[in-house]
Amino acid sequence: MNAKIIPKTLFGKAQTVNDVAFKNIGDTLLGKGLLTSEQIGIVAKFQEHSQQLFGQAAVSLGFLAEDALLKILSEMYAMEAISLEFLYIDTNTLTSLGYNVSSLYLAIPFFRNSSVIKVAISDPGNLRAIDAIRMLFKDLNVEFFIAKETEILHFLEIMKCNVDSVTTDPLLLLNKIIFDAVEAKASDIHFEPLENLVRVRLRIDGLLRLLRTLDLESWTRIRSKLKLIANLNITENRRPQSGHTRIRLAGKTIDLRISTHPGIFGENFVVRIFDLSDGVASLSQLGFPPEDFLWLKRAISFPSGIFIIVGPTGSGKTTTLYSLLKEINSISLNIMTLEDPVEHQIEGIRQLDLREEGILSFSDGVRSILRQDPDVMLVGEIRDEATASSALRASLTGRLVMATLHAATPIEGLRRLLDLGLKLSDFVPPMIGIFSQRLARYLKNGEYCHRFPLTEYLYFSEELKNNLLEQQDINICEVDKTFRESAEKAIACNLTDRAEIKRILGDANI
Repeated sequence: MNAKIIPKTLFGKAQTVNDVAFKNIGDTLLGKGLLTSEQIGIVAKFQEHSQQLFGQAAVSLGFLAEDALLKILSEMYAMEAISLEFLYIDTNTLTSLGYNVSSLYLAIPFFRNSSVIKVAISDPGNLRAIDAIRMLFKDLNVEFFIAKETEILHFLEIMKCNVDSVTTDPLLLLNKIIFDAVEAKASDIHFEPLENLVRVRLRIDGLLRLLRTLDLESWTRIRSKLKLIANLNITENRRPQSGHTRIRLAGKTIDLRISTHPGIFGENFVVRIFDLSDGVASLSQLGFPPEDFLWLKRAISFPSGIFIIVGPTGSGKTTTLYSLLKEINSISLNIMTLEDPVEHQIEGIRQLDLREEGILSFSDGVRSILRQDPDVMLVGEIRDEATASSALRASLTGRLVMATLHAATPIEGLRRLLDLGLKLSDFVPPMIGIFSQRLARYLKNGEYCHRFPLTEYLYFSEELKNNLLEQQDINICEVDKTFRESAEKAIACNLTDRAEIKRILGDANI
């Protein structure tokens, strides 16, 4: 059980009853090098006139970032921090404390069900506020979280002006759109400007579905917000841009990849959604049939060589690669990844984000991590000859390399490597196999739901390698399993129907 905390005096001192240990936010900020002694004196004087708490006064003076204050308070009071920036709060929950109480204690309810209510508060040391709120919700379990004062004030302004603005304010509309997309397990949000409105669609289980429309005035503000959070150029609207951000939403960590592209009625935006809270599924949870499972296990059993997964965007390539890494992860291996960006964190694996590390390209990154003595490397994507060459050299020096490549099938993957300027003699010797997949929807009780993989793959035996190097013709390759065979088995096992197979693979594989 957490110790009870009693607030005290000028610098926000707090006493922990259990061990009678005093904490002082001013001393803490000084000790962490976030404020100087001179700044602390200035904040103390400013605090006398502003009536703000010490930490918030330091933020107001520009001495301290609000994110840093939030982190310090979270550590001091053992209370989890919550971001309200992208949180959609329904009207009934938001107003359940009432405007007067919420503004008095700077507290906002953001989640409620029949047994629990979660409240964001800016001052975790305000016992009066905490006790009063518990009394108001005495029939519920009240959970408190620390939030930025500026974010709480934003919701208070909405309540003050008009409760209905919770669903009409453009920025809160964006919050709701993202919230709805995450709840629906959508992979993408599409913002598509038309002549007089903007269409918002979600991609769910591979298909786009209309969510809502926006008026052009609301879209102008939402568009600017999307560019701001992704660190894009707000004034640039004639060239494509891309960026990403990570947010906390309803207790989940969500990665958003935001890309723009000019159109005749304005910029089109696509937001790819990665729910990092789901974690990495094991290989056995991905729905592969036994023969695919064993083929993949064999591919990653080699101590060196290169293994490539191909397929279009959204086909599950990265998910499969992450599961393969999880399968071989052990204390005896140094496993490193190079990604743009890191989509899921795997404990025990050293993952490098291309942009955050300031690395200019995948090829530069491969050369860099080779100096870290890796046993296994994951290269997020082979995009050019330099990256392909670097990955192949790594595989020839005793490393197991895994990578993705944009190509439709294993044979197309070979053609893609040739198109990049490589020779068969460059990539055939270290090649373990090329694996391709698509995601089809299950058909259960007459309705489509969730997805499972259809596969096609090619294993590079020594015989095949010798023949390829001798004949210099990739057309001699015969895959171990075709998409047609995978589709026929799925239909025979009543996993899906021919209409779904046709949608995914086209007429040629029916």
